Amino acid sequence: MLTIYRTTLFVLSLTVIMPLKAATAVAGYLNAEQRQIATLLPPPPSTDTPQNRADLQAVLAIQANRTAEQIAKAKRDDHLEDAAFPFAREIFGPTFTVERHPLTAALFRRVYQDFEQSLMPAKAFYGRPRPYEADSRVKPLLPPPEGDSYPSGHAMDSYLTALLLAQMVPEKRSALFERAASNAQSRVIAGVHYPSDLEGGKLAATALAARLLANPQLQADLQRARVEVRANLQL
Repeated sequence: MLTIYRTTLFVLSLTVIMPLKAATAVAGYLNAEQRQIATLLPPPPSTDTPQNRADLQAVLAIQANRTAEQIAKAKRDDHLEDAAFPFAREIFGPTFTVERHPLTAALFRRVYQDFEQSLMPAKAFYGRPRPYEADSRVKPLLPPPEGDSYPSGHAMDSYLTALLLAQMVPEKRSALFERAASNAQSRVIAGVHYPSDLEGGKLAATALAARLLANPQLQADLQRARVEVRANLQL
């Protein structure tokens, strides 16, 4: 009943905000069918199964031991739009900014449209409550995020960003994927996702990236962004 209620509220909210966004939103690369990824993912653990109980215990164990540094990082990692730049700045250096990389920023803003419109239907499809909704012992660090728990949008965004940036700077591939895993783990530390949500986000990113990389327009934009990034990094 909770899932139906929350999903209904989400759909109603879209009817209000989508016309407002339509005038300013950039277009993604994929069509509506290509954005459908929900059925490509394994379902999350069902309620009252050993797997789901283990998922919850992992969240509670991390909560009991989270450090001040982890808490601060979880709060810093709580963003999505233009997130590629803070995501990779420690790897690419302080000059990796939106202002110095307009082609790269434009690429990721288009990708964000495909990401968002793939993610939210997948969340609604599975309708998994957040950990703090399922158990009052979970004390989240962040305001209630949008949508259901599975798959994790921040994990999906982090791995999708790593996959695309690794196309531009393959020399930094390992560091980019370590950063993606760290960003994803912040969501469990924050108490807003289960570990299995992160795995769902990683798989969702892989599925979406495959479709994006098969798109000729994205490939053209990716090559221009690659030249821009490598020139600024002096590679």
